[in-house]
Amino acid sequence: MGSQLMGDPRVGSGFWDDATRYAAASNDESFVDEVAYMMVTLHRTGN
Repeated sequence: MGSQLMGDPRVGSGFWDDATRYAAASNDESFVDEVAYMMVTLHRTGN
């Protein structure tokens, strides 16, 4: 799992694309909150 977190976000399985589409179409509020938290945290840390 660690290698997935440290990988280049522009290359790979398209996790962010999939997560964004799911969050936009889903009523799963806890998932949306978690994805938003990850995105903000990564942006603030420069990753």
